[in-house]
Amino acid sequence: MSPFITLSRIVVAAMLLCANGVQAGLYRWVDAAGAVHYSDVVPPTIEKQGHSQLNKQGMTIETFPAAPSEEDIAALKRRETLAKLRDAMENKQQEQDNHLLANYADTSELEAVFHSKLAVLAKNTESINERRASLEAKLASVKAQVSKIDDFTKREKLQGYVDDAEKTLAVYDHALQENQTEQDRLRQRYEKDRERLSKLLKESPSSPRPDPSTVPTTLRAALDHQ
Repeated sequence: MSPFITLSRIVVAAMLLCANGVQAGLYRWVDAAGAVHYSDVVPPTIEKQGHSQLNKQGMTIETFPAAPSEEDIAALKRRETLAKLRDAMENKQQEQDNHLLANYADTSELEAVFHSKLAVLAKNTESINERRASLEAKLASVKAQVSKIDDFTKREKLQGYVDDAEKTLAVYDHALQENQTEQDRLRQRYEKDRERLSKLLKESPSSPRPDPSTVPTTLRAALDHQ
């Protein structure tokens, strides 16, 4: 074989090796112990830890960040959830502010609505108490009769009335409790709304009031019943 041909083959082989080396590139990474490594192949375990690709001059041309850990993913999800909750709360507050400004020119109007709603609840409480007192008086009378009746059929019939009346009294008691809870909630809501409306009016006393028709119907109805 001619020496010239052999030399040519060696040159071609060297050029192919260089070409392959350029295509493969050089990578740099730091292991868990802090040692720096260089190679034209990145081990699979290192791909998750992050590494850099270098050019022929040893300069970084691309950085591959480490894959996020389970703790990082969980922390990111928590931050995203908190951000969504914060946005939802801000949107809800804005809707409530629009409702207050659209429906009340000052705190006196808000107070008038509050007392009107409170009067309705008070009237309901009074009505329930009257019906409860009337039923309780009848129940006491029937109980007194039951103890004096010897006839089993009549006594059983009266006892059925007693059982039903006692269930109804329990329903009245539950209604009274709910009514009281609603009154307490209404007072708390009024105090918050009055404070918020005062702040909004102080911040922009000359700003035009929003048109009530622009407030979503469902929101307006929900807030009216709070």
